[in-house]
Amino acid sequence: MTAPGDEPVQLIAQELDAEYVGVGRRGTLYRAPARRRWYRLIPRAELSADHRDELKRWQHRPAGAGLAPVVPADTAGDQQRLGGRWYQVVCYESEAWRGLADAIADPDPAQRVDAVVTALRALPGWWESLGPGMVPMPADITVTDDGPELLPLPLWGAPSFTELLSGPERVLHLAPDVARGRTAVGREDDLFALAVAALRSFGTSPDADAERLLHRAACAVPPSGERLDGRLPVWMRRVGPIQAVLDDLCELTTAPRRGDVDVTWLADRLQRAREAMDPVAAVQALRNAGEPDQALSLARAVLVDDPQYDVLVLAATIAYQDNAAPLEALTLLDRAVEAAPERVEAYAEQMSVIAIGELWTMVLSLLSDAIDDSFTRRLDTTVQTAFHRLPHALRSEHSPAMASHLIRQGKVREANAFVHRWLHDGRTLTWWRFDLMLAYASTFWLLGRRREALEVGEVLRQGLKRVRDNGSVETAAIDLYELLLMQLEEEMGHADEFGEEQR
Repeated sequence: MTAPGDEPVQLIAQELDAEYVGVGRRGTLYRAPARRRWYRLIPRAELSADHRDELKRWQHRPAGAGLAPVVPADTAGDQQRLGGRWYQVVCYESEAWRGLADAIADPDPAQRVDAVVTALRALPGWWESLGPGMVPMPADITVTDDGPELLPLPLWGAPSFTELLSGPERVLHLAPDVARGRTAVGREDDLFALAVAALRSFGTSPDADAERLLHRAACAVPPSGERLDGRLPVWMRRVGPIQAVLDDLCELTTAPRRGDVDVTWLADRLQRAREAMDPVAAVQALRNAGEPDQALSLARAVLVDDPQYDVLVLAATIAYQDNAAPLEALTLLDRAVEAAPERVEAYAEQMSVIAIGELWTMVLSLLSDAIDDSFTRRLDTTVQTAFHRLPHALRSEHSPAMASHLIRQGKVREANAFVHRWLHDGRTLTWWRFDLMLAYASTFWLLGRRREALEVGEVLRQGLKRVRDNGSVETAAIDLYELLLMQLEEEMGHADEFGEEQR
């Protein structure tokens, strides 16, 4: 928000007991939300007697939808001497405490685009209430909880040359031929003004000083998105919907003949870009599109700017599930645990990465040349910590993986006791936990307790037959458990044969 050339905005704000907002299509805007008032100050010389009479009549005009009511000024009257100069004071009633100009200055790109989208969606209603040709500047629009409000004026056309000289920022939002004096102003010019507001949400113009703006207006050079100094994090510039809407805005604001563009279409395009500014959504969209490499690359770029917990966990999931990169996944999950030790998602993912046998084998093969077992011990510590940080329901879900991990570590007695605890609910054996039952049988066999292993295997076989008969478990799952049980029994049988031969 720049102050107009020589207007003493600080002195005026003090005299009005209000805050400067920015330059509008006509005049400058100030706000006093505690009094539910916004003020538009137009230099008295810019208005004729007919203009002032029309503004007076607007004080008794019913406010249209999405328009802030024009109300009489305070006891000082509609014409006031402020900061040593005379102004026509247009007073609006509004509870808004911020405007679109504030929203465009917000450091959060998503908030900036959100505000422009709501203004675009309100534009057809403003046309219905006022007609086309309002050419709204960001300072002309307030942002409320119920949606945007326009601070309306009669449709007097484009700002005068004097106003362009005093507030060159206006040039940014005027179609070049309008800035050079075209009198007929229509819908395409209103849309142009808001399209430039959208462009300013993505970047700042390097030619925003007064001299260059006026030179551009004289030469009919519109704002170009190609020359914007970016206001987006680096990763956002790589996201498809954001790149696409920038191309749309550049075309809309630079095409010699724009025509009557569909406002809803542009608002929808901006909305998709805004949704893509959610890093988790952007990364997940690439993964869903079958591009895990690009998804992981984008996640890495996001984490450079903002190491968000959810992005760390998602990147880790992609790394080990889609890209077979368990070590990178573990590094990302370590960062997630450090960022938010109270959250459980990273612990669950650590269990999945380390405790699943195939990935554990891969990790060990990668470390086969290591000098000592310190990394293996670190992985074991990570699994133990992750498991015990999970809530009870998730510990139960991950208990088979934990049992398998203990067995692979050679901690068979500990694994046997662990499985026993999770299989026995009070005095009841939860025989339907088939994955745990398999682990239970395996631990008995590894401990040399063949009879107990066979007994558990028989209970497991009967349970599988029961659920096959009643159809409570999918056939594919039953087939898998039966196959695993058969393999275990074959291993025990081979061991018996080997023992007989040895004797």
